Amino acid sequence: MDGQEREQDNHSDSTINDVRIKNAEAIEQIINNILISKKELGITLYPSKGYFKSYLLEIKPKFLLIDSLMPFYGNKIIPKSEFIKVGVDSGNNNIERYFLTKFKEEIINGEDINFLIFKPVEVVLIEKRTALRVSTSQSNMAFINFSHNGQNYFMPVYDLSWNGLSFNSGFKIETGYVIKNALIKLSEKSINADLKIVHSTYLSGQYRVGCMIINISNNDRDRLINFILTIERQDINSNLGLD
Repeated sequence: MDGQEREQDNHSDSTINDVRIKNAEAIEQIINNILISKKELGITLYPSKGYFKSYLLEIKPKFLLIDSLMPFYGNKIIPKSEFIKVGVDSGNNNIERYFLTKFKEEIINGEDINFLIFKPVEVVLIEKRTALRVSTSQSNMAFINFSHNGQNYFMPVYDLSWNGLSFNSGFKIETGYVIKNALIKLSEKSINADLKIVHSTYLSGQYRVGCMIINISNNDRDRLINFILTIERQDINSNLGLD
């Protein structure tokens, strides 16, 4: 489930990472976030390769109910033999989130034909460097404890992503340096990870240090994902006035 570095741009910090999420609790949070935020779904049918748009209407114990498919030429009935790729619009060009599933059955709702599809057992996140970052700087929800040149440091985390984090530092840390076994405190939980410095940028009298997570256990990855999803859900609720 660890992210795999797939591409490195020699002229920038840009990276693309895959995260394959199989933890049931994290998947449930992702689906709930899609529902409450009313994110648009991109539906690709295989093998026909037809592409449609839809929305998540309801979450059932084993299935998801999605709205009628909306191509340019009107609603579409899904052939029962086809697989379905469901992509989620994040409003961010730097991120793609999708899962693969199959058609279950049609649900007639008045004049509309809705569809039951199977809940995913895996969600794939394709993340470019700054994708799906959640801010922790205002609430001091996350801290990092690490050693550098024989000194111990305890600093608030500025923001977090699935595969990295950044924090403010009073000194520059050289690009490529690896912080071994950093302790990252996430509210009431803690995780350990090795962090590779990808940039150390001078901003307003201090350095913003950006790190890539290069070594983390599956259990700690799950804790990080759940923490980020919880913040994302809180932000959605706040934006929708549900707090």
